[in-house]
Amino acid sequence: MRKGGSAVIKFSGSLIYPPSASYLSELREAVKALLDEGWRIAVVVGGGEVAREYITTLRALGVPESLLDEIGIESANLNALSVALALYPLSPPTVPRDLREAVRISQEGLVPVLGGLQPGQSTNAVAAVLAEAIKADLLVNLLNGVDGVYTGRPGEPGSRKIDSLTYSQLEEIISGKEQVAGGYELFDRVALEIIKRSRLTLVFADGRNPAVLVKVIRGEGVGSWVRP
Repeated sequence: MRKGGSAVIKFSGSLIYPPSASYLSELREAVKALLDEGWRIAVVVGGGEVAREYITTLRALGVPESLLDEIGIESANLNALSVALALYPLSPPTVPRDLREAVRISQEGLVPVLGGLQPGQSTNAVAAVLAEAIKADLLVNLLNGVDGVYTGRPGEPGSRKIDSLTYSQLEEIISGKEQVAGGYELFDRVALEIIKRSRLTLVFADGRNPAVLVKVIRGEGVGSWVRP
């Protein structure tokens, strides 16, 4: 079992919104357990459905993609604030608006909880650059209802889960995906380039039960692991 180290956890926004007191309580217990084991934890939260609904509506009105990204950022920050407040006092009751503030919070021994940072950058990219900045050992990407990376769309005939894959294999899987506001799905090219340059280990797992987080970070064979 792995003990200690640092990890960034990226939550799909659809795991956080609509809000659930039981889910946030279990999330807090999982984070606390890891902190007690000596792990340094940072969290990033996506915009999820609330972001997509706003973006879809405003895109129909002709709003530019760069401004739709702003809606995604604010939606992710609202989700992140709910997680930060659920974790308080393990986390400050605020959402960092830049990377340096998040690093400072981490160095103080608290859990920074981020949403979006800038237009054109997914929350997956935020998680990747934060993991790079705090020299994390792991970046854990928690999905909603998908337990890892699949050769095709999960649930389709012939599609199988890949337990271990390389950066190149992940790049092949996500290639051709449209990079627009609210549509970054599994992972995106910007986030992958950050992962590659830092040689970070990335794990995809189903986050519907927050307790899976402890199993993943302890290295108990859960999810799909992406390594150099």
